[in-house]
Amino acid sequence: MTRWCAFLACCLGVAAAAAADWPEFRGPGGRGLAAGEAAIRTTWSAEEGIAWKADLRGRGVSSPIVVGDLVVVTSSSGPRQERLHVIALDKATGEQRWERSFWATGRTLCHSTSAVAAGTPASDGERIVALFSSCDLVCLDLAGRLLWQRNLAVEHPRAGNDLGMGSSPRIIDGTVIVQIDCQGDPFAAGIDLATGDDRWSVPRDRIASWSSPLPVSFAGETTVLLQNPNGVELRRLADGELAWSWRGDCSGIPMTAAAGGMLYVPSAGIAAVPVGGGEPAWKGAKLSCGIASPVAWNGTVACVNRAGVLVIGAAADGRVRGQVRLSGSFWASPIVVGDLLVAVGKEGITFLVSTGDTPEIVAQNELPGTFTATPAVADGSLYLRSETALWKVAAPD
Repeated sequence: MTRWCAFLACCLGVAAAAAADWPEFRGPGGRGLAAGEAAIRTTWSAEEGIAWKADLRGRGVSSPIVVGDLVVVTSSSGPRQERLHVIALDKATGEQRWERSFWATGRTLCHSTSAVAAGTPASDGERIVALFSSCDLVCLDLAGRLLWQRNLAVEHPRAGNDLGMGSSPRIIDGTVIVQIDCQGDPFAAGIDLATGDDRWSVPRDRIASWSSPLPVSFAGETTVLLQNPNGVELRRLADGELAWSWRGDCSGIPMTAAAGGMLYVPSAGIAAVPVGGGEPAWKGAKLSCGIASPVAWNGTVACVNRAGVLVIGAAADGRVRGQVRLSGSFWASPIVVGDLLVAVGKEGITFLVSTGDTPEIVAQNELPGTFTATPAVADGSLYLRSETALWKVAAPD
């Protein structure tokens, strides 16, 4: 195991997920790193290099997750996107194994670039939780049986906003973390995965944010990082008590990356904030994130800006090591697989970029559709979700 893999397992404070699983938004621990995945296919098209394609009911911008022999996605349908869907596909064939549908109980109005199925589901290997923009939270077993359901918009009638919610739930040591940031009744909660009952609930700043929670190791215990435009805070997993915070201007969409005891916060570029420390160790204006979240690994931090330029910098001081111009716009966050960075453009072009000091485009491959979901990877296969379909790129021969 490489050093960064060992640190990742330590940061999570939980048993490491199987290398074949991609159980939540941005993979294990939400860090965008495909641990144990050595290589993926470098060339494909709609006619070549595809294991399968599955058309999805309705639409959605949530990312797929991979759990055991299932690939799970969410979508929403109906005139007002009031019908919510959790869909499980067979990982090998793409055939639908089961689908469960629910009626939204909260508001379903959202921006045209988003959908009610915006948050990515999460799994602990035995259960699946899905949080929709309507603030409906459901928990299913791997056979699709409903275990419990929370109508958070009924419990918090002013939760939600007219652009739609976008935060993904996180499962940490049997606790489901939800982050509901809005102008009306914002809160974050730790919910018992087995029962659906609150373990804790805390109010948040009345400001909209679409970032997702992140597990971070602090002072020998697992904490949860919550981010909004006013800054970041770490709350104890056990009781939600505030452990540490940093106040500063932050982006409301891309989420912080954590590595090596440092938080790489999207803040007018990147602010490298020591966990539990004071002022940022450095600020890098050239490391601008746009909408996609940054990724940090092996002493490196990288991000894709609004102009479609991938910038790779040194995690120690923010010095730009190299950059390469991609093309199009990027809503999906980049991930790292082996020695390649994978960046999926909204227009359907996936760029594979080398991650050395002089980054270069190794390959670019196009699929039809609009792609705003962050990809998943498992067993050498890449899963790419458009608004209406899911593609599995076959593993290398």
